[in-house]
Amino acid sequence: MESQEVNGRRHGGADEAKRIAERARADGLGDAPDIAAQKYRQALTLLGESDLTPLHADVLRWHGTLLRERGRTTEAEPLFQRSLDVARTLAYDAGVAHALNCLAGLAQRRGDLAGSENLLTDAATLADRGGNARLQTMIRANLGILADIRGDTVAAITRCLSSLQAAETIRDEQQIAWTLINLGVLHGKEERFDDAERAFTRGLSIVRSRGDVLSEGVVEENRAEMRLMRGELDDAYPSIGRALEVAEQRRDGVRLAAALKLRGAYERMSGRGGEAANTLRHALTLAAVGEDALLGAEILYQFALALHEADDPPMAQEVWSAALEAFERIAARDWVGRVQRRLFAGPTGRYL
Repeated sequence: MESQEVNGRRHGGADEAKRIAERARADGLGDAPDIAAQKYRQALTLLGESDLTPLHADVLRWHGTLLRERGRTTEAEPLFQRSLDVARTLAYDAGVAHALNCLAGLAQRRGDLAGSENLLTDAATLADRGGNARLQTMIRANLGILADIRGDTVAAITRCLSSLQAAETIRDEQQIAWTLINLGVLHGKEERFDDAERAFTRGLSIVRSRGDVLSEGVVEENRAEMRLMRGELDDAYPSIGRALEVAEQRRDGVRLAAALKLRGAYERMSGRGGEAANTLRHALTLAAVGEDALLGAEILYQFALALHEADDPPMAQEVWSAALEAFERIAARDWVGRVQRRLFAGPTGRYL
């Protein structure tokens, strides 16, 4: 009888932990991620450490994702690693694949594209073996992001469209929205601006209907960047403001750095080079804390433009050289070529 009572309490605790963790996942996308973090810790406490279950691996991974999505890269990594270890101990292949996918995201953020691709390949093998359609879709999208960073736009768009089709087949609204955001970025780079706007508009509709404030900020960030590329400063301004608001609400250092990069570019393109330089200095610090290598290099590029327009060409050349080194380390080929051209040609008053 006592054993049955103990087992019943354990089962009830696990059920309650799962309910709390599921609520935390929804809260984590909104404007109160601190509450979500508390709920994850509560769920893990209820689960305990004596009898590991697949839910342990899931909650650890979800908590790590929350931290990653707030720019807290160093804090997220041990949670992903612990999730991976638990999943491997339990032979929980789906959990292993998910954890590998998350660790691949950290490697990509840090600029280790080869390491990220290796982790994604291992995750894909497990996802394919287990027939995990949702994870397969996520991995396709992440491989598309790597192709984009490397300058292979055709492969990036192909993988993105494949991911979108798969996400629509399984009706995964979250993945549909994320893929639409990526697709909008890719269309913008190809100067297919109407297609980009349609992707962003559809994505924004989905994330707003789901209360996904995190993704709303990312959509606005990318819409603003596209409009700056087109020289549409007045249209870019509200999107920059919303991206800043969301990043500040969520206390997300990486997204705040990205939004400040855009504000700095907006200030420079509005003829305020000195203000832009100050804004971009702040953005650089935040990107470094969040360990976002590509974002840091992009901010360096914009910082050099601002310095040049603030009448400090020698310092601008120095910063462009630092940006070039950063892009070369990441193997971001398109950016390497762009910075090399700028070192010889100087600024043009455009976003890129």
